[in-house]
Amino acid sequence: MGFICPGNSEISKDKLNRYEKQVEIGEVLSESTTFIVVDRLPAKSRKTQKLSEKIGAEIVQMSMQYWPRDLARRLNERLSIRHELQNMPDSEISDYLKKKLAAIPILDFLAGVTPYDPEQETESSEAEEEIDSLEDQPEMAEDE
Repeated sequence: MGFICPGNSEISKDKLNRYEKQVEIGEVLSESTTFIVVDRLPAKSRKTQKLSEKIGAEIVQMSMQYWPRDLARRLNERLSIRHELQNMPDSEISDYLKKKLAAIPILDFLAGVTPYDPEQETESSEAEEEIDSLEDQPEMAEDE
């Protein structure tokens, strides 16, 4: 199962090409099913969709309102995994997800993670450029 950011059909195609329907694990030939979860497929994603159909892969778009239910249904269809989301009415999904997500100790997952700050990176890059420009200047003699 792969999670891919928005609009990059090349990554989706790569994942589809990489995972075959049959895989050899040790000396045993096994069946596999590829599930790719993307933020959204670009409008021109015809080739990606055709390739996924060809190898029997599933692509779920998180931009769809009830994508967790869609994923749960596909997991059931392909792998016989049952989950209460599969038949949940639209009107109940939001509250259900809020309740389940509230119970996750997210801070445990984030312990030791440093947040990314693009502004800080810009400031750091500017400082590095300034240092580099100073290093490029000819050194002055001590008696000057």
